[in-house]
Amino acid sequence: MAGGKGNRIRPLTLSRPKPLIPIANRPMIEYIVEKLKKFDVNEFVVTLSYLKDQIRNLLDKNYSDLNIKYSVEKNPLGTAGGVKKAAKHIDDTFFVLSGDVLVDVDLNEILHFHKKNKALATIVLTPVEDPSQYGIAVLDNKNQIVKFLEKPSANEVFSKIANTGTYVLEPEILDYIPTDGESDFSNDIFPQLIEENAGVYGFIHDGYWNDIGRPKTYLQANYDVLNQKIKLNPNGKKLAEGVGRLGDMWAEDDVDIKKRTRLIGPVAIGSGCVIEKNCVIGQNTSIGDNVHLEKNTTVKGSVIFPDSEVKEGSYLKNCIVDSYCTIERGSFIESGAILGSNVELGSFSWVRSKRSIYNSTVILPESIIDSDYPIVV
Repeated sequence: MAGGKGNRIRPLTLSRPKPLIPIANRPMIEYIVEKLKKFDVNEFVVTLSYLKDQIRNLLDKNYSDLNIKYSVEKNPLGTAGGVKKAAKHIDDTFFVLSGDVLVDVDLNEILHFHKKNKALATIVLTPVEDPSQYGIAVLDNKNQIVKFLEKPSANEVFSKIANTGTYVLEPEILDYIPTDGESDFSNDIFPQLIEENAGVYGFIHDGYWNDIGRPKTYLQANYDVLNQKIKLNPNGKKLAEGVGRLGDMWAEDDVDIKKRTRLIGPVAIGSGCVIEKNCVIGQNTSIGDNVHLEKNTTVKGSVIFPDSEVKEGSYLKNCIVDSYCTIERGSFIESGAILGSNVELGSFSWVRSKRSIYNSTVILPESIIDSDYPIVV
């Protein structure tokens, strides 16, 4: 499912669909496809809507060996409605995976569980600390789901077992989904099936899972891939194995790293990057293709998208910088801040924690950004 607009992680999704946001220098959707290939899955149906051509072009270019079909929604149909629209491609048991979720789960194990229980639907569930952003479930002693609620309020929480957005379904479930209009599995279909005791089971997954829908979880996904908490490799060669406190380092062949630059892994550095002398690249940093870091720049725990430039003496910590940005000298960007694409941040400016600057904004020198800019309502 790759049709959503990704509103919660704007401005990164103003110029690209969420499945194409890079994680450790690879589009998110590539990790999902590579994961499926490991389980010998070679037939995909991708539901598309928002900025659909970008996803289609990438998959057709990089995965021409796979049988990929596309189902395009003119208007958003929801998770279930999108699957219903793709019904002509479905004639057997099938998986549903979200294009914005990284999950390290054994698909064969889930399929075996599903078949063993003769389930109509199997929902992959995982324990969470804060269930307010997810659907939550209660299971009986046979792992059948007996209670389910999407995004409960604080006084509605009855479980901390959350829906991961990964399902195994039988084609018969399509009969429960309306043909027209928007319909959602968690809000509409699963509650109905559970009420009818139609055979909805929960598979408890205690491994890696990350719903990359918010800036905090997006940064965490970058850190987790770099630290190999999920076994997915960034682009480029591994320059060095982790030694002691240092993590692994990945870089492309044509990276130009000047003398007296300090690299503290894990880091990933894309093709065509220039890193001038006396720079510090700290732990958990991902730098995209053709990024230029001028001398005496420090970047720690941050993600810089391709084709951006950071001028002399700037300091970036745990932030996100989109493509084609120019950060002028002496600027400081705090944790959780996001700069959209084509932002020009004036010299000696300061972007406070968790603030967003939207695409193509020009910030005057010596500015302090302590609210989202422009103010978005």
